[in-house]
Amino acid sequence: MRLLTLFYLILILTACKKINLDGLAFPSEKLDSYAFENAEGEVIIHDSLLATSDNYSLMTFNSIDANTGQSYRIYGVFIGDTTTITTDTLLVYFHGQSKHMDHYFSRASLLANVGGKYNYNVLMMDYRGYGMSEGLSSEQGLFEDANAVINWIQEQGVNPQKTVFYGYSLGAIPAIDRMAYRSDFQPAKLIIEAPLASVEYLVHSSTIIQVNPDFVTNLDFENAEKIKDVDEPLLWMHGAEDTYVAIENGEIIYNNHGGSVKEAQRVSECDHSEVPIIMGVDLYLERILNFIRN
Repeated sequence: MRLLTLFYLILILTACKKINLDGLAFPSEKLDSYAFENAEGEVIIHDSLLATSDNYSLMTFNSIDANTGQSYRIYGVFIGDTTTITTDTLLVYFHGQSKHMDHYFSRASLLANVGGKYNYNVLMMDYRGYGMSEGLSSEQGLFEDANAVINWIQEQGVNPQKTVFYGYSLGAIPAIDRMAYRSDFQPAKLIIEAPLASVEYLVHSSTIIQVNPDFVTNLDFENAEKIKDVDEPLLWMHGAEDTYVAIENGEIIYNNHGGSVKEAQRVSECDHSEVPIIMGVDLYLERILNFIRN
């Protein structure tokens, strides 16, 4: 189902009254514990590619609400060797819209195979309200949760020039925003997969109904504008038949990118969550490896 369908349905059900879509934009699920490699992931991969319990650690981070000062404990998982964190390359993976880290653990595990098994460290977190993380999700909360992880990375002495941000779907929002505006920690490169251009573009691209975006939501998700402030090399991947976030969203972001170095991977006959599988795992990992190394 396209995101547009959600907006149309809400408009009808609310009799054209403005509502806040934050809760509907973040269909998270709470957990009492994580299963990780024993969970059924969004992308089904061979067991040999899954990270195992002796090679990952459950982490916690302190995320602060800038308006209230309230602190939330959010959870993450670190795949790799924390003892070499200051010298190894680190991939920070911002996961998608639904569920929690169990759902995306197979995706994070794939990244732990870039260049060989556990060649690079991988760090993933659950946003507020997801999995075991405290609080409720919001657009501003995404950026504050990302800050919590970046603060921890800085404290560990990670080299920003050996750090890559990877944002998938919803995860492209905090990845792009922090790349653009977190000036004290500038990762070397950015990877985004199936990103949304903006809520405004989502509404205005409708062929069914034309309304002011402010009428239906307080969310912005201004990826297409914020990417103009990102100079670092960009790799964008998107399914050509994405029925959830149409590829035109990614095209706008890619064209707006403020840097001179960028690569595009438009995957034919591919829907929203299928990029690694339709590309083929080997090609997917190779493409990411070449982007990081070159």
